[in-house]
Amino acid sequence: MADQIYKVGIVGCGGMGRSHAGAWDKHPRTKVVATADMSLDPAKALAEPYGATAYSDYNEMFRKEDLDIVSVTTWQNVRAEITVAAAASGVKGIIGEKPMADSMGGVWDMIEACEKHKVKLVIGHQRRFTGQNIEMRRLIMDGAIGKPNAVLRRDAHGLLNRGTHEIDEMRFWIGDPDPLWLIAQVNRRTDRWERRVRTEDLCACLLCFEGGTRGTYESDMPDPDLNRHIVYGEDGTIKRGPDGTVIVLNATSGGWKSYTPLPVTTNQYQEFIDWLDGKIDSHRNEGKVAATTLEILMAIYESVRIQDVVKFPLTTRANPLDLLVESGKLPVEVPGRYDIRAPFPEQKQ
Repeated sequence: MADQIYKVGIVGCGGMGRSHAGAWDKHPRTKVVATADMSLDPAKALAEPYGATAYSDYNEMFRKEDLDIVSVTTWQNVRAEITVAAAASGVKGIIGEKPMADSMGGVWDMIEACEKHKVKLVIGHQRRFTGQNIEMRRLIMDGAIGKPNAVLRRDAHGLLNRGTHEIDEMRFWIGDPDPLWLIAQVNRRTDRWERRVRTEDLCACLLCFEGGTRGTYESDMPDPDLNRHIVYGEDGTIKRGPDGTVIVLNATSGGWKSYTPLPVTTNQYQEFIDWLDGKIDSHRNEGKVAATTLEILMAIYESVRIQDVVKFPLTTRANPLDLLVESGKLPVEVPGRYDIRAPFPEQKQ
């Protein structure tokens, strides 16, 4: 097992596909042998440096190649169907990009398929491997600020774009507690999209985790800004400091005390190999962990749809923002669709 070379296929040959291919190429235990994209040219361009075979149909790639690992680096609106097909093809592991999918229905299908075929599933929330975030979690879990009471996060550019990282970091810092309930507000007056999935103009939510910790998240909200990298506890406060440090204020610190994180000795790819090898029992980014992050994002939209508190687990299969728009409850007031990451053809004119 220790000497096995894992054969990798890449589905989605844009920027993230190139990133994954580069990471796998650098790893001594993996080899990129196939690429697939709906357009053959980018698949060929990505395949060429690695001597891999290019496909325009990922199902054909799954049939013809004896793959061990698949990286799914497409847009989120097709990630679920590709993951389900990959799981059924006999691979050992799948690593997808974030957000995990564009709806909870897609997430549930992905997890069900991977469990059925005994495939290990990971979603690329790579910020769980940064020294600063690891140190934030370690200090909080060690009781540096007592029981966490509140954690604040703020960002821009849409829930399914940057928000997925912010919510996932929030959960990681405080030990990945399960969410209990959430209430939110969303504004979408323009026809705003993110990689061909509808997104909001702005949003904010109040989230309650198991144990009572409150999470506050806001995206694209008006100024003034807030300290969006901070956790308040019963016995102190912890926040990100300058130059990658973590700063703690509590009863024994004698003022703000700075901690320099230890060097990071692994990454999401190495941890994935260790998981496949059986050296570890789980991956910090495994599918069920990422599913909860997306569940929170979808619950923000669901709170607006039902005009009430959402209690977890979420049971709505479709993307609630799509349901809101398509039902006419959230009409577009400023016509003209636009995608903030991948412009529609008419945006280029």
